[in-house]
Amino acid sequence: MTRLAVVVAGGALLAGCASGLNRPVREVTATTGTDGVQRVTVTTHSFWFDPNRVVVKRGLPVELTVKNGALFVPHDFSCESKEATVEVDARVGMFHGSKKVRFTPIRAGEYHFQCDVGGHAKKGMIGALVVIEP
Repeated sequence: MTRLAVVVAGGALLAGCASGLNRPVREVTATTGTDGVQRVTVTTHSFWFDPNRVVVKRGLPVELTVKNGALFVPHDFSCESKEATVEVDARVGMFHGSKKVRFTPIRAGEYHFQCDVGGHAKKGMIGALVVIEP
C-alpha cells in the first residue's frame, strides 16, 4: 500500500511538471467591480500560466492576484513596461503561495510577462498582458 502511495504521489508531481511550450492560448478579460477596479487571477503552474493572456482596460486600476498552483516549485509573475506604468514582480514562492498587486496601465499595447525563477521562462512560462482602450 505504501509503495502504491509513493507511485501515485510521484506521478502527480511529474504530471505537474509539464512544459508550457506549445500550450494553447487561454485568454481572460479582467472583470471590473463596482469600485472601478479590474480584477483578474493568474495561476502559476510548472511551467505555464493560466491564463497566459490577460486583457485589461487602459486607465483603470488592475488588481492582479497571482496564485501558485505548484506545491514544491517557486514561481513569480514579472511584467515590466515603464511606458505603460506596468511594473509587476509578484513572487509567490512555494506551497500554494499567493500575492495581490495593483497597477494602472496608461498605454494600450501588448506587454510580455514571464516567470523569472530559474529557467522557467525558457520552458514556456510566458504570457501576454493586453491593455486595450476602454
